[in-house]
Amino acid sequence: MIRLFLLTVLWGYASAVYDQNVEYEEDYDDVWESETMAEFRNKEHHFVHKDVQPTEPVKGERFLARLKRESEEAEGIVPFRKKLYDDSWMNNNQMAEDVAEKYLYEKDANKVIALDRRKVKMGGSVENPKSNVKYSLGKKLAPGDVIEIQGTYSAGTGWYSANILDGRGNILIHINFRPNWSQTVMNSRNPSWESEVRCELPNLQDKKEFVMRIVLMDEFYKIYFDGKALSATFPFRQSISTATDIIFYGGSNGFTWNKIVMPGTKKASEYTDQKEFHSRVKKLREELASKVDGKTTQEIKSYANSTDGSLAIFQWWMMKKFDDKGEVIFLGDETLNWILSTREVLEMFMTSGDVENDKYKEALQILVELIKYDPQIKKQPLRLRLAVAIAITHSTPVTSMAVNRNKINWMSVYQEYVRLSQEDGTLYQPFFEGTAWHLRYVVGSWQNEEEHTWARENTPEGYDNPSKIGGATHRMIKYKLKNDDGTSVHSGAPYYYYLPITMETIHIVGGVCGAISKVAAGYNCHAYGVPATPVGQPGHCAYIWYRNGGWTLGNDVSGWATSNTHYGIQYTWMRPAYYFNVMNDAQKNLEGYRLSEKMRIVSKLLNPEVRFPILEDASTECPFNFAVWMDLEITMEEPSLQKETVQDTLLPFLIAHRELEMEVSDIAREKTVTSECFGDTASRVNDRHGGTAYCKQETADFELDLERPSTIKNLKFQWWGWSKPAQYDMYAMSEEGTYVLVRTQKDERVEGWFNHWSYLEGWDMKTTKIKVDMRNGKLDPWSKTVYFAIRTFEVDGVPHDVPVDVSTGRSVTASSGSSDPASLVDADSSTVWNWNGAGHSWFEIDLKKICVLDDLEMFWKGGNRPQNVKVTYKCGRGKETEAPVDNPFNKVSLDKDCGTKLRVDIEGSSEGLRGVQAGGVAYGAKDILKLKISDAFENHSIVKNDLIKAVESMAYED
Repeated sequence: MIRLFLLTVLWGYASAVYDQNVEYEEDYDDVWESETMAEFRNKEHHFVHKDVQPTEPVKGERFLARLKRESEEAEGIVPFRKKLYDDSWMNNNQMAEDVAEKYLYEKDANKVIALDRRKVKMGGSVENPKSNVKYSLGKKLAPGDVIEIQGTYSAGTGWYSANILDGRGNILIHINFRPNWSQTVMNSRNPSWESEVRCELPNLQDKKEFVMRIVLMDEFYKIYFDGKALSATFPFRQSISTATDIIFYGGSNGFTWNKIVMPGTKKASEYTDQKEFHSRVKKLREELASKVDGKTTQEIKSYANSTDGSLAIFQWWMMKKFDDKGEVIFLGDETLNWILSTREVLEMFMTSGDVENDKYKEALQILVELIKYDPQIKKQPLRLRLAVAIAITHSTPVTSMAVNRNKINWMSVYQEYVRLSQEDGTLYQPFFEGTAWHLRYVVGSWQNEEEHTWARENTPEGYDNPSKIGGATHRMIKYKLKNDDGTSVHSGAPYYYYLPITMETIHIVGGVCGAISKVAAGYNCHAYGVPATPVGQPGHCAYIWYRNGGWTLGNDVSGWATSNTHYGIQYTWMRPAYYFNVMNDAQKNLEGYRLSEKMRIVSKLLNPEVRFPILEDASTECPFNFAVWMDLEITMEEPSLQKETVQDTLLPFLIAHRELEMEVSDIAREKTVTSECFGDTASRVNDRHGGTAYCKQETADFELDLERPSTIKNLKFQWWGWSKPAQYDMYAMSEEGTYVLVRTQKDERVEGWFNHWSYLEGWDMKTTKIKVDMRNGKLDPWSKTVYFAIRTFEVDGVPHDVPVDVSTGRSVTASSGSSDPASLVDADSSTVWNWNGAGHSWFEIDLKKICVLDDLEMFWKGGNRPQNVKVTYKCGRGKETEAPVDNPFNKVSLDKDCGTKLRVDIEGSSEGLRGVQAGGVAYGAKDILKLKISDAFENHSIVKNDLIKAVESMAYED
């Protein structure tokens, strides 16, 4: 009955138009991919061809091979229903490619052997060229040459390719169009297949003629299809002057090659336009560089923050992206010029997240068309944000989930949300408050207006509000591995009876995690203008949606750490979903983020000595600009970057950080907790965002390592439920390493009775570790298995330094005529440094790192002392500071100042120095960067750990 109902009520024509290639459940779901699709690939995705032996000997020991290849579909070898494209053979030397297209290559030499070779004059043409026939190019190829190919496409063809060959039969460029997989693959073979380049498939129409142009730019091939360039170019991997022939392969079931036009003397217009555009971009770069060259960091920052600077930086950066792809834009359009000369528009366009595949040209074209359609975009901020979001998101076409042959019409999306924004109460507040970046995850919906309307009309009662709409999916979709007729969800289209996969279809038929999560994002949230997107987890599909100013993870199984942006969804910086939270914080500080990004861009014009301070300052303006951290780490590995520059740049942050560190804060956070009872959940004891720590035993304990001696001001627990110990003892470890009982449950102040808090006062003893022994827990009211459960444990206090020897083994220089100065820092009392009698002598220790200096101790030989001793220190290229020194010059206080070099000047004679020892705390450049990252990403622990690992792996030494 359900099948009959669906077929008659829901789009009865669907089975005729629906793309049966759809695999709805999770697309690339790990389980589906690893089991079902792997089996499919191995058993079904193969190529079989008839072996045809070459015949008819020809002069010069060459043979002509009369080869015939039937298409896979015609022979019935490859099933029509295919999902994934396995072209790994493209990169294997003698793998399936040699089997699949063995007719291309002479087995031993890997050279192309063709049925025939026909000579064509320079600029000549060939009508109705044949596959498997080489046609001479008529001239040596050079930049600016263009080869034009005309043909008629047939929907029945599996693939077709054009190949440029050199005189030995190697392939300089292989352009392979694969309609079944919606991809264009480009590669070269010399003599083996090299790394491939993939991009979108051109817009192909059955029985329609097409015109393809291969244009040779200065360093790459650029492919045009019906006047539109493919998003990817292909580099010259071999000299183009060696090219001799062109040959076609593939094409079947009515596909024909109609004409080739060989390169002549006239250069391609694209090439000449590109040369002119390249000169313009180069001029923009030179003008921008002249504005910042020789300027201080503050001057560059002020310029970047000005209107002239902002426009110049973003104009150059955008034009550079066009130029890098061999694209050209013509600036005669009035609307385009308005975009490029209006600061707010250009800044918004360039700081609303990454543009997929750098399709800035396509995005700009959409924005121009939207503004021409609706000039109010120039006046209304909401419409401008909406237009920018649509332009960036739809620069790569957005595919309909209901019928994946169809693309979502971006103009219709704009019209829909403009109309809805004028209705009272239809769209929720996040739509009106979000930046253009937030709106990208509304306008990128895989559903059209009709589907959104259905979603609003069928929203469950109580869920039609911005704080609950993301959860409506669980009331609307039944979790079903099989439909009512027993068909598995993994069958794809048959599960949904070959109907378009609309929300109404899913509502009636059901689904699993993919259906639930995609309905939550695409239907529930997008219908009300709430940003949302599905995310992938191992073997599962979840979703994130925007609520109360942040992103909430829904239908979750394994947390943020394992969540990745779903296939078909655009992202900024990195694919892991937790980067949405980082970009969200960047967008909250939009002014700082934009300035930070301009500083990052302009730094690329400068040498590392200037670039590093600018990037470090940019990371302060907006710590959440992840791209700045990446550039900063790259710059630190530049050989020409001076250590003093790094030290001078990082010193202000270190000083500010240490001042903040002296304030009372939660010193337990992110420290190591160990516990046998709490086991794997022990790390949650002191993690505010890590969930709850559980213990199912009748007694429990845990130990917290504070890492440094600390003054404890107060402590607090939050318990889970009522699983709290009736008795507990708290111990503190002294600096000598012994535990002392400091508090019990008798000292606590309790607030509440459920999920309640316990408060304790601190103590005077400097403490390095805290241990808690718990007894008489209370079973939780749900599972009745948990005796002790801690949601958070916080320790407010102040950490203290542990001074160490920072001078032993460091490099020492000394006045001429003195003995080996290395003896001063060799920690060997039997060695002595001597100098020149009663005159002036000196030595200087390079501490390598920035050291917070406590004191300098000097160990003299005998009782004699020199007439005077002067101690100075400095950090990087900073000014010298002199420390007061009193006779007998044994120990000098350095007052916890920072220094990278220590100098001692001596007047008068002595029996010598057995050694010196500087006490303090050393901070390397990596240490300081890690501190800055930890401070900035306090609420983004996963990103913080990723960045810290990247810093630790840097090839940088102090």
